[in-house]
Amino acid sequence: MNICKQCNSETTNPKFCSRSCSVTAANVGRCRHGTSPVIIHCKQCHVHTTNKSFCSHKCNSMFHTKPPKPKRILKTVEELKATNAARQARYRAKKLRQLHPNANAKIVREFYKNRPEGYEVDHIRPLAKGGLHHENNLQYLTISENRTKGSIWLVETEGFEPIS
Repeated sequence: MNICKQCNSETTNPKFCSRSCSVTAANVGRCRHGTSPVIIHCKQCHVHTTNKSFCSHKCNSMFHTKPPKPKRILKTVEELKATNAARQARYRAKKLRQLHPNANAKIVREFYKNRPEGYEVDHIRPLAKGGLHHENNLQYLTISENRTKGSIWLVETEGFEPIS
């Protein structure tokens, strides 16, 4: 007589007493679908799980939500004016940064660098009216004069030689 490997009963069969014991023994410690599960920690709550990254949909959504944006600090009026003026100057410079082909770029740069305090560089023929950056098209005006002049082209200006 033989002894069953599953239930330790006597049998005439060399290994198992019945089909039931054979199947039960075959299923112990076996993973039928892929490899055995790997136990990991949830990325959100650090609980043991067999899923890929999170233990639940709730932890997944909590992990992927963005933190609230920090509240903006209100700027003073002077800061707002300065940033607005800088933004407008960048826009105008990008749109109207055109140097005349005959112009000397060094002279034009020096003209802007050597601007006296309280004065602005004015274009005799305004950029808005088709004027270009050229040493003959630049002049110094006080801030108030330049602002009142705006984009007006005064053709009778002395010393102005039209650029062709």
